[in-house]
Order: sequence, then structure tokens, then C-alpha cells
Amino acid sequence: MKPYAEIKTATKQLVDSLLSLNTDNRSLKKRTVDQYSADIIAGNWKLTNQGIGVTSNNVLADGQHRLEAIKRCGYPPVELLIVHGLDPDVQIAVDSHAKRSARDMLHFAFGYRVSRMAPAIGNILLKHARNQWFGGFSNQVLMECLREYCDEIEIITSAPKRSSYFAAPFLAGFVMQLKANPLLKDEIIEFMRSVESGEMLDKTMPAFHLRNFVTVSTKTKGGGEMQKERYLKAAKALYAALKGESMGVLRV
Repeated sequence: MKPYAEIKTATKQLVDSLLSLNTDNRSLKKRTVDQYSADIIAGNWKLTNQGIGVTSNNVLADGQHRLEAIKRCGYPPVELLIVHGLDPDVQIAVDSHAKRSARDMLHFAFGYRVSRMAPAIGNILLKHARNQWFGGFSNQVLMECLREYCDEIEIITSAPKRSSYFAAPFLAGFVMQLKANPLLKDEIIEFMRSVESGEMLDKTMPAFHLRNFVTVSTKTKGGGEMQKERYLKAAKALYAALKGESMGVLRV
């Protein structure tokens, strides 16, 4: 049987019949199904060159997560690329090659190379917006977020003298404040650079307290709670500085 491809609209009968061929595959990853489901619900499902693969001996070789997400969402009529007649050994090759990073995907979407920190910053912005500090988001959702914040991210990631000084949650906090206060761009950049340098700071300044926290928190692993604390403290300290307020302790 020579391999051939076709594009079909998902139906309950089609999806269930393909899933019935899922007899020799990797364990299902709930997070991946969650991400595909979120894309379907948000209307972000796209027909791509990656789809469903079926071998010549009728085994589902690729696409179980997409199919499970469609089933979970009630079998919406999304389009599927289905390739039939693949070599039975194709599963050895499926996913064995290096996957494109989120940064690569954004490069293809935007047409230029984005900051290496952009995907991580976008993830933090999404986590804050959804109050969901654990887990991740699909590239489609991430791209939509970064389209909204791409100008602010470019400005903020270009400000530090040392690219590794601020972790992504701090940068995300600055990005959010810049989005809310675009006319204060120069003041925001000045604040970031004063936190980084430590020059001319005293204990009444928000920049002083944020610098201390940045220094201390670099020794702590960045789990969900730490990401949240970094983001909120960066945003709070910057907001206080822009308002001209003094600060004794930086709390959230």
C-alpha cells in the first residue's frame, strides 16, 4: 500500500474509528491534550502539516493527543490531515527529531527572531492573567499573547546591561507596567537600570528593595509560587517608583 494523504472534517465516527487503532502508542500526556483542547475551545485550531498518521497495518502511529482533544471537546468539525499507509516502523521516527522551540515557532509567526526571553515572559503574563501559575500554554495561545505585548517585550528586554540579571517573571512585571503606562517608558527603563546597578539607592526607594529581592531570589528555584512572587513584586516596586512613593518593605 502506497502512502497517501487526505484532509477530512472530524466527526464522531471518524475520530472514534481512528482512536480504535491506537493499540501501540506512547502513554497519553494529559497536559498535551489540555493544550489542544484549549486551542479548540478558543477557536485557535489550525490545519497544519502535522496531523494523524496510520500505518499500513492499521495502527495509529501519530495524532493520539489531537484525537483525544477533539473527543473531549465533543467532536467539533475541525479539519484533520490524515496520512494512511505509513511504514509500520514509522513510530521510531515520530518525535525522535529535535522539536522546534517556542522561540522558533514565534519566529515563523512574526517573521523575525524574537528575544530569547519572550516565550518565558509570555508564559508569565498568561499565568497572571488566568491566575494559573502551574503548567504551560500551547504555542498558539502564546503567540496571541506575544502579538499583544511584542513592542513592550522588545523595549523591556533591551533595557538591562546584563541580559541574565532579571528572571522572566521580573521582566513580565515590567512589561505589564509599560503596557499600562506607555508614556513613562524612559522612567521605567531608568528604574530597571537602577535596580541592576544599585547606584545611588537608599532604603526608602522601591528600586533598593526590589534589587535586594532579585539578589536573594536568584538562589531559589523558580516554581509557580516563586514566579508569582517575582512578578508581583516587580510590578509593585515599579508602580511605587512611578508614583514617587517611598517604601520600607516590599511585600505582596
